[in-house]
Amino acid sequence: MLINLDRQSDTPLFEQLYGALKEQILNGELASDQKLPSKRQMKTDLAISQTTIEHAYNLLLDEDLIYSREKSGFYVSAIEQLKQGKPEAAPEIRRPVRKEYVLPLGTIDTTLVQSDVLKQIAKEVYSDPELLNKGDDSGETVLKEQIRHYLNINRGVTCSTDQIFIGPSTEFLLEQVLYLLKYPEMTIEDPGYPVIRKVLDRLDSGMDTARVLEDGIDIDQVADLAHPVVHVTPSHQFPSGAVMSLQKRIQLLNHASSNGHYIIEDDYDSEFRYTGRPLPSLQGLDQNDRTIYMSTFSKSLYPSLRLSCMVLPASLAELYYQKALSCNVPRQMQHIVARFMEQGYLTRHINRMRKVYRKKMETIIARVAAHSAVEIHGEHTGMHFIIRVPGMNLEEAAANHGLVHGNAYSYEKNLEDTVVVGIGEKETEEIMEILDLFLEEVGV
Repeated sequence: MLINLDRQSDTPLFEQLYGALKEQILNGELASDQKLPSKRQMKTDLAISQTTIEHAYNLLLDEDLIYSREKSGFYVSAIEQLKQGKPEAAPEIRRPVRKEYVLPLGTIDTTLVQSDVLKQIAKEVYSDPELLNKGDDSGETVLKEQIRHYLNINRGVTCSTDQIFIGPSTEFLLEQVLYLLKYPEMTIEDPGYPVIRKVLDRLDSGMDTARVLEDGIDIDQVADLAHPVVHVTPSHQFPSGAVMSLQKRIQLLNHASSNGHYIIEDDYDSEFRYTGRPLPSLQGLDQNDRTIYMSTFSKSLYPSLRLSCMVLPASLAELYYQKALSCNVPRQMQHIVARFMEQGYLTRHINRMRKVYRKKMETIIARVAAHSAVEIHGEHTGMHFIIRVPGMNLEEAAANHGLVHGNAYSYEKNLEDTVVVGIGEKETEEIMEILDLFLEEVGV
C-alpha cells in the first residue's frame, strides 16, 4: 500500500494516514470488504507507531468507512463510490464591485470608542459560566431593561420590557416584522435607506415610494397609496436630513390609527442632535399602539457591534412569542452592552461623541457655506450632511473625488445635484481638503 507521510508537516501523522486511507476508500482504490494491512504490518511499512495507526483506524471506524472482524482485522466497508467526473477548473465566482467612498456613511471615529472599558467588561462577562448556556430567545432581560430605561428618558418611548426585542441589525428585525405582518405592501421614503428596498426585494414584498419634503415624508402620498405599513426615518431622514415636523408626525399617527395601519420608525442616529432637543419619537406620541420603533447601537457605539433593538406594539409582541422567533445575538455581547449602559458609560460616551461631532460638523459647514452657490441640508443631526448645487449634475465630480452621489439613495434618480458627505471617520482637516477639491472642480 503506497502512502506518503510528510514528517515535516504541521498535520499530525495519524491525520495524514487517516486522510490517505479515506481518499483511497472513496475513490475505489481500496475495494469494499478488502482487508487492510494489520497494525503491525502498517507500523513496519510506514515506520510509525502503533498508536498513530490506532488513532487513524479509529477515525475511519467512527465514519463507518471500515469495520472490524474479531481476530481477523479491519476491512473496507461497502459504500457507494464517488463518481469520477472530468476534472474542471474551479468556477469563477463573480461578486459585484463594491463602491469605496472617501467620506463613507455609517463609519465612525474609532479613537472615540472606550475600548479599555469594553475589554474589562467583556473579561468579566466571559468569566461568568452561567452565560454559556442558552438564554431568552427574544433577548436578555438585563439588556431589555437598560434599553427601556434609556429610550424612555432620551426618546420618550413608553413600553414594557416584554415589548423590546433584540437583533443583530435593523435589517434582521425588519424581516421579522414583515413576517409577523404576513409580508404586507409598504410605503417607503424616496430618497431612502437602500437596505429597506433590499429586504423588500429579497422577500418579494410589494412597495411604493413617497417623496420626502422639507418637513418629512409626503403624508398625502402615503394616504393615496394606502399601504398597510409605512417606513420612515423621522428624526433625521436618511439621507436628506429632513426632520419630520410635529404637525406631520401627528398627521401620520392619525392616518395609521384611522386605517389600522402600522408605522415603522427607524430612529437610527437621533442621539446626535446638535441644535435643541430632539422631537419626541413617533412611538412616544402614539396613543393607539400603531408604531413599531427600531434603533441601533451601530452609531452610538461602533458599527461592527451588530446589535439593534425594536419595540413592538403589544399585539405584535405577543405574536412574536407565539411564533418563537429569536434574536440571534450572543448572550455575552448583550450582557457587555447592558453593563456598559448600567454603569453609565453609554451616556457619557454619547455626550462626548456629540461634542466632538458637533465641533467637526460646525467647522466643516462653515467652510462649505463660504461657497454661495451651495445649499447645505441635514447638518443639525447625525454624522452626515447634504451638499446641493441647484441646476448642476454632480455625478461625474462625485465619482472623481470618491464622494457619495445623491442618486445612490434615490429610487427616482432625481438627486443629480446632490452629494452626501459622511463626517464620521476622517479628521476635520482631511474632510475639508477633499470637499475643497470637489467644489473647485464643480466651479462654485
